[in-house]
Amino acid sequence: MDDSQSQDKACWTREMLHAFCDICIKAIEQGMRPNTHFDKAGWKYVMNGFKDQTDHALMKAQLKNKWDRIKKDWRIWKMLISETGVGWSAELGTISAPDEWWKAKNQVYFFQYV
Repeated sequence: MDDSQSQDKACWTREMLHAFCDICIKAIEQGMRPNTHFDKAGWKYVMNGFKDQTDHALMKAQLKNKWDRIKKDWRIWKMLISETGVGWSAELGTISAPDEWWKAKNQVYFFQYV
């Protein structure tokens, strides 16, 4: 692949995301993430494992972009869940909170974008 192809945005399915997360967890458990990022062997493991499980050969840059995005999403989720009165509905797969909380959050975010 040339440089332009390596920068293409991947189209992720739920199954691909779950496979990616499972592979990343295994790589971490095997010590391939010594600090805050995967080492060279870790990325190779993730790339090969992802291709084997999904039949999609994505570039390291595409997988790293996904890693960075879901890491950011996880931080936001963790912050929201830690607020008083907020929980996670496993049944719905969504944040569970009282109506007053949603009204306050929606008002804050509305004014940030006006």
